[in-house]
Amino acid sequence: MHPMIRVIPVLAVASFWVTLTPMSAQSAERVLPKEVAVRLVKPDGTPAELTTVPTVQKTEEEWKQQLSPAAYRILRSDSTERPFCGLLLDNKKAGVYFCAGCDLPLFSSQSKFHSGTGWPSFFAPFAKENVGENKDISQGMTRVEIYCVRCGGHLGHVFPDGPQPTGLRFCLNSEALNFRSLEDLKP
Repeated sequence: MHPMIRVIPVLAVASFWVTLTPMSAQSAERVLPKEVAVRLVKPDGTPAELTTVPTVQKTEEEWKQQLSPAAYRILRSDSTERPFCGLLLDNKKAGVYFCAGCDLPLFSSQSKFHSGTGWPSFFAPFAKENVGENKDISQGMTRVEIYCVRCGGHLGHVFPDGPQPTGLRFCLNSEALNFRSLEDLKP
């Protein structure tokens, strides 16, 4: 038997395991302040003035009741969805992507690009105040995790291999986001 035949099933099992296993459960341990300064969205889809809002802090049971099982695994247990499976990967509509946990605007369609990685990718957040960053040393790698500053939900990671003008690639999980078109934002 050719040696490569034995490797392929092992890789498939490892890939499946990673998508179902929490990376580090940082979001459950993340301590949020009582309030955060963020930018909400105006009806035209652009960031509003900086405003202070209370953070969203719930018990794990409350999160489980609110979120789908897949969204819970990602937002609350730092899991990752399989590549090329997310419902928002190929979304090309104009609008804003909101946190599935607390409805904070996180990314705009204006910064979305096709990265070829299998996850929705953006070169900049909707407002830098709305997305937090943590060092993530799970799974034998050093990465920068991104999370929602209002609820602490895990969103994905940011990498230094994106397009200009930032050179960054914010790699998101579709299950961590809700999309609203510009038409849906209008009063």
